[in-house]
Amino acid sequence: MWKLFLIIAVALLLLGVFSWLASYFKWFEKPRFIDPDSLQDEPQEEAEECCGQHEVCEKDLKTMARKDIVYYNDEELDAYIRMSPESYDEAAMEAFSEVFYTLREEDVLGWLNSLRMRQIEPPLFIRDEALLIISENRYQSADAQ
Repeated sequence: MWKLFLIIAVALLLLGVFSWLASYFKWFEKPRFIDPDSLQDEPQEEAEECCGQHEVCEKDLKTMARKDIVYYNDEELDAYIRMSPESYDEAAMEAFSEVFYTLREEDVLGWLNSLRMRQIEPPLFIRDEALLIISENRYQSADAQ
């Protein structure tokens, strides 16, 4: 009888250790955010109507799949190709801000795609604000349908 108790105790101990390791290393946790660099360049077939999965919908990715670069009256930003956002000076921040704050909300996603294709990284505060605008546009378009 005590052998059965010992086997059950060891099994529970091993299960507890495995559970702790899984939570510590987050083995089974799904990623919460999509890395913009992991998006595919090739367009996939899209549904004609809204699928209802607005958080993971790829409908907006059709602009990400464009091969041609669209300029949003921001040719001066080409001076910042392959530069790190941390290395931007005040003039660079002002140049990005001037372009960003003159964009229409529906053009923000295309502008970010244009910058990505030109290998230009926007300053972090502009990138965060742009992503907020994009998510608000998705939310508003979801409410409209």
